[in-house]
Amino acid sequence: MGEHSGINRLNESSGLLRTVWSMKQFAKPIVGASRNLRSMARELRGGHATRRVALILVALGVACLGLPSTNAFAAPTTTTTLAPAIVSAGNAYALGLLDAQPIPPEAREVPSLPTPLAPYGQVVQAPDVRQTHHLYLLPMSVSVDQYVRAHLPNGEKVGGTGTTSRPITNPVYSMTVSRTCVSAHITYCGVTYVTTEAKNGEQELGVDVQVIYLPILHVKMPTGGVVTLTGYGKTSLMEASSDPSSVVLTHHQALTLRTVIAELKDLGDNGTCMEDSLLLKIKEVKSGKVVWSATADACPGALTITSNKTKVILDNRACSFWHVVDSFFPSGTADATKAGSNSCNSSQYS
Repeated sequence: MGEHSGINRLNESSGLLRTVWSMKQFAKPIVGASRNLRSMARELRGGHATRRVALILVALGVACLGLPSTNAFAAPTTTTTLAPAIVSAGNAYALGLLDAQPIPPEAREVPSLPTPLAPYGQVVQAPDVRQTHHLYLLPMSVSVDQYVRAHLPNGEKVGGTGTTSRPITNPVYSMTVSRTCVSAHITYCGVTYVTTEAKNGEQELGVDVQVIYLPILHVKMPTGGVVTLTGYGKTSLMEASSDPSSVVLTHHQALTLRTVIAELKDLGDNGTCMEDSLLLKIKEVKSGKVVWSATADACPGALTITSNKTKVILDNRACSFWHVVDSFFPSGTADATKAGSNSCNSSQYS
């Protein structure tokens, strides 16, 4: 199919590792969401969520690795200003994804719609979100839903559907599509189809693409001192992590950890979380002083690095990072840290 070849060309042009992202990883958490949503998120992660659950999560925008509670904890966020080259690359990737989406042949592209459809998407618009769209008019007799489902490119699947009623104009039907993206820079990419009835037997169609495309910061952990990792046997969303286990790394292990940290991207604008747990501490001591330290949390997935010269916040959800960290702890230790790191997926994270 033409759509498939477009995806393949886009993937080949990137030449990077495959990153699949579902809405649980990028939607901004909402303060005051109930704990019941956590069980729904677990169902969604396990692939057993019903369409109703998926739509509830989309509607509320709650899909982080931890959800809000009364135990307030504001996870830090980066304030990195995106370089023009990163913005340009993200825009180009978003346009490439948009052009690769299946569109019914009866549709004709238009610069604007009689009843303007607001931009739709699964993530809150923010400075690090690249968003673009195409607008179409086509006969009401054409089922956009059926056509898209029958022509989805490899790596795409329908994530959920919903209908929004509006008091003055016709209801809006939406369908979200999760994408397979190919770039170590991408934290999220997704597609949303939106339709509503127009006049003269036609319907309006808007196709929106969102991409979070962030720089890799290449943070270099020093290895001249003693590097100690501390993981936890128990973590809690309501209390401090406990049952700590610490390991001192060999020089070779420290170099391995340094390598995977250098491959992590900027955390970007991932909001704040009101539920969180500490998963890991890293400390480097030289001449009796702590010269470099880092902490990894569950939500929003921050690796917060502090040294005498800088404070940087990276996205810690890459499996390359957690696989290395987990290998340092002996069997039967730091079980909660290892369990927390299981939220990553080698097919989803670069």
